[in-house]
Amino acid sequence: MTNPTEQAQRVFLEGSGLLQKGNSAAALVYFQQANDIAPSNPVILLHAGTALHNLERYEEAIACYHAAIRVAPRIGEVHNNLGNSLMALGRFADAADSFALAAQLLPLSPVPQAARATALQALGFITEAETDCRNALLIAPDFANAHWNLALNLLLQGRYHEGWTEYEWRWQKPDFTSPCRHTDIPLWDGSPLHDRTILLHAEQGFGDAIQFVRYVPLVASCGGNILLECHPQLVSLFQGIKGISSVVAFGEQIPACDCQAPFLTLPRIFGTTLENIPASLYLPVPTERLEKWHQRTAPYSGPRVGIVWAGSSIHRNDNFRSMPLAFLSSLAKFTDIKFFSLQMGDAKYQLGLSPLAEHVVDLTDQICDFADTAALIEQLDLVICVDTAVAHLAGTLGKPVHLMLPFAPDWRWLLERNDSPWYPTMRIFRQKQPGDWVEVMNRIHSDLDNLTCYNKKSFEVAPKD
Repeated sequence: MTNPTEQAQRVFLEGSGLLQKGNSAAALVYFQQANDIAPSNPVILLHAGTALHNLERYEEAIACYHAAIRVAPRIGEVHNNLGNSLMALGRFADAADSFALAAQLLPLSPVPQAARATALQALGFITEAETDCRNALLIAPDFANAHWNLALNLLLQGRYHEGWTEYEWRWQKPDFTSPCRHTDIPLWDGSPLHDRTILLHAEQGFGDAIQFVRYVPLVASCGGNILLECHPQLVSLFQGIKGISSVVAFGEQIPACDCQAPFLTLPRIFGTTLENIPASLYLPVPTERLEKWHQRTAPYSGPRVGIVWAGSSIHRNDNFRSMPLAFLSSLAKFTDIKFFSLQMGDAKYQLGLSPLAEHVVDLTDQICDFADTAALIEQLDLVICVDTAVAHLAGTLGKPVHLMLPFAPDWRWLLERNDSPWYPTMRIFRQKQPGDWVEVMNRIHSDLDNLTCYNKKSFEVAPKD
């Protein structure tokens, strides 16, 4: 007869192998079988929780971790993983407590210290988060996650000199969203190019590309030929930028070049601080696109306002930076304003189920790429949006933008201020309490209510507080 403990071990090892290969769903089946054979084994429960977390079944993962803690309360990995699942649900204070206990139980591991920094930063404890990052680096000076978290913390504080240097650690982060590319080409060090060809390549999301393409004129001033690589959806928009020799899409053959630089390495190369952020470059929208969208929007008179309520669903912070469309439904009371949807992705289909639909013009099915989006924005007087690529595009085009931010903002929006040094025409509306979009919308309503007449001048950026 097979020993139950040995049988559970064999089943558990099968699941562990699948988990290491990234097959969490199949692994979970084995962990559940192992738990049936040997109930309340904390190691099995830990791995089952990990599989559930990977499957985004966070409440069930938390239940597994709590079950493991009841049996064995001093396994640091369990408390650390519990913190990860709590973070995913936005329970940042509970997550910080779990990470703190994990740090006590794992004093030689930098992982819980770095993770606690993320939770503290989400709660607004910026200085304490920085301290945790630095403590993690005292344990493991080359721990990429701690360097990454420190970079985001410093950039959020506006401490750009050290922040850009730390940001270079992104390429060492195992789960970084962009692959490290073109490493066979020498990295540019900022020296004169002397007619050499440099490859500037976009990274991360659309918004990052739009925000940092502003460095093209600075690179061009160094005397080289610029080859730019970007997302296919941005090619037609970037092709007209002065100083670029050629634009290619990701996946296309790259012509010969002498050196390269990722977009978000350029701020470090040029020593960007809050005081010398390059101005947004002139982004020429193709004439034929402008004419097309002028014709399509011509039937709609009155002030025109674009709206976006959700970003990319795959963004790590999307649960907090995006909002349900229901929060915008009260805009329907502004009957003198014609609202235009700029929402792309799955969230656009929320409009058809909303009472706001009859008050919103939705031409997004006619948008092919960002050149179309830019041409549509050029027909508008104001854009009201959450933290998405549209905010960067409207800001780059010089349109007034009302940006709605979660309580814990992305690093580029800094802290507390209601303006952005990156976009002079932007006004920022921040959550004062985590998750409270109602109060944000109330302030936007007040802003619209206070307008004495609806025209382009009415949407000028307010003075700094």
